[in-house]
Amino acid sequence: MLPVYAGQENVHSRHGRVTGHSSGDKNIEFYAPVQHRITPTQRKWIRLAVRATLVLALLTPIGYYFRGRESPQSAALKKNRRLLEEQAKTFIPAASLKNLVLVAGHAVYTGVDYAEANKESSWFLEEYQRVPGEAQSFLDHIRLGIEEAALDPDALLLFSGGQTRRAAGPRSEGMSYWVAAEAAGWYSHPEVRNRTFTEEHARDSFENLLFSLCRFYELSGHYPETITVVSYTLKEARFRTLHRQAVRWPAEYFRFVGTPVPPEAKGAKVGLSKGGQPRALAGAQLG
Repeated sequence: MLPVYAGQENVHSRHGRVTGHSSGDKNIEFYAPVQHRITPTQRKWIRLAVRATLVLALLTPIGYYFRGRESPQSAALKKNRRLLEEQAKTFIPAASLKNLVLVAGHAVYTGVDYAEANKESSWFLEEYQRVPGEAQSFLDHIRLGIEEAALDPDALLLFSGGQTRRAAGPRSEGMSYWVAAEAAGWYSHPEVRNRTFTEEHARDSFENLLFSLCRFYELSGHYPETITVVSYTLKEARFRTLHRQAVRWPAEYFRFVGTPVPPEAKGAKVGLSKGGQPRALAGAQLG
């Protein structure tokens, strides 16, 4: 123990005394820390400070609301969002268009001169397609699609079809139809050109519809209000029932415009029955 001098307070007595194990008649003494407790007055002030902070946090946005003002942070966020929306519009080429006109492709153009697009030798054809009038039927579909789009200034025209023939090289049906339309001068409707795009991944008629819906959304930022499909009449039931129902599209907002297959294309129905599988599975190159 420390010595205690005369007139000096015993330091051990200030901190209290705790007796532990004893050895003989000696006690072991050590310091006991003083516990600081919050007084009732301090508790009261802490509670008031917390309540005042909560009230201030709640009243600040309400005050801005009633005064018709925005906080600086909120105003900055809205300004940035408007700028982003305006910039995004420049990347959406068909934001104002509402309806979809879909021309389903049936072959890839392999010729050199698109002025000869009406010749079967200019297209990569399946065996059952190699009949007189087959190439002309493709041009008829292109013309019908352009005429439908010309009647509706809010329509977006899509030529749909992927790289469905490996031997034809990296050429798509959709782009083949677009270039054929360009070569034909858009059949006296040049105003449709700027509203015409391609979908270059579809491998069969179902994907023509499904992928074209996705492509329309990509080009416009929304889904179409109505759909008009241009294809062969023998595919009408398939488009109207199976495909339309599969994508859950309302019947009242779906139209079909078709042409008959060439009279000599006796194998067309056989080809269609085999069309349950994607065309790309028959030696196609996916695009």
